[in-house]
Amino acid sequence: MLKLLSLRQEVLARWAVIGLLILLCAPWVLPSSKLYHQLTAVFLWLPALLALFHNDFRARLRQPEILLFAALALWTLLVLLVQGAAEPQSKVKLPFYVALSLLGVMLAALDVRWSLESLLRLCVWLGGLGAAASTLYYFGAGPAPGQRLIALGLWDTAIMAAHAVGALSLLGVFLYIRPINKPALSVSLALVALAYVVFLGLNHTRGVWLALFVALIFLLLAKPTRKGFLVILLMLVGVAALAIVEPQSIVERGVSYRPTLWMGGIQLFSDNWLLGLGFKPYEIAVPAIHVSFKHPHNLFLDIAVRLGLPGLMLFSLLWLATLWRAWLNRGEPLGRALLALWTFASVALLTDGIGLWLKPNADWLITWLPIALGMVLAMRCAAVNVEDKSER
Repeated sequence: MLKLLSLRQEVLARWAVIGLLILLCAPWVLPSSKLYHQLTAVFLWLPALLALFHNDFRARLRQPEILLFAALALWTLLVLLVQGAAEPQSKVKLPFYVALSLLGVMLAALDVRWSLESLLRLCVWLGGLGAAASTLYYFGAGPAPGQRLIALGLWDTAIMAAHAVGALSLLGVFLYIRPINKPALSVSLALVALAYVVFLGLNHTRGVWLALFVALIFLLLAKPTRKGFLVILLMLVGVAALAIVEPQSIVERGVSYRPTLWMGGIQLFSDNWLLGLGFKPYEIAVPAIHVSFKHPHNLFLDIAVRLGLPGLMLFSLLWLATLWRAWLNRGEPLGRALLALWTFASVALLTDGIGLWLKPNADWLITWLPIALGMVLAMRCAAVNVEDKSER
């Protein structure tokens, strides 16, 4: 145990790099969520926990985002204590799992061999292979008419798979934006991009299509470029082609009863506005189809229902702090990528968000990953400020 505690921060950072790759890429190939969580615990959470014994690492945690997360986690635990849950012993662990994951990403970003941007590029490339394999399996299995494409492995629900693939594709757009002089890499990236486009098209999650479009529009307004206009033009052409070739994919499901679900969520929130319902299960009825849903398909409403107004305000402040950090760093590739991911996630979570305090799953790529990247940018900004002061 003493040997583990004495490991150098550089060694722990390399350890956490493996954990980050597992968190973002392993679901394509792992057979069970239990194994996924165990590997994440060993390779991401454990080095993050050990890093807390280093003064240098603890000093990097002095940032507003960490304080906001701590306040949100403490409020969540208070609500859990007062309101209870079906399985309180498992729910009480979730804020700690998330905290260690955020710290793990920050630790991995300190690796001197690989920058975080390089790691994310690798994840994007591997994700493209996963999307291609999922598409080939989809056609090989002979899909039924209207069947939606899902991912191989653990991301086996349509909406959550679309969230993960959409997040990876956007990271790829803004992290691979610089010219590439290697023909082989250019060809492989073109194939990866094609795999993402085909996957998202056959997945038929319209909320993700809208989120991608809004994200690219927002980035174009934030930093106008000719390439950005070209990307948006190509997207418009793609949407028009889809509307002509397969119009039912756009209109067949209407608005999927979202207004009814949102109104039900608002009513539950208004009845429990202070402490929320905690982690107790709840249902929202949709009389038109005689079916009840376990959440309002809106992350922000679900947070309000479960954690009350204070919980919603704390998460909103943390989410806005992530936006502010991305905006301040929009001149850098990671800042632009985070800005795109934050916008995409915000729109996607408004229409299809299912919950915040869950074990690692596909939706972590649009909930906790953006927050972790914002913390990395905050850590870098603090390091630059310290260097500037030392040079004066």
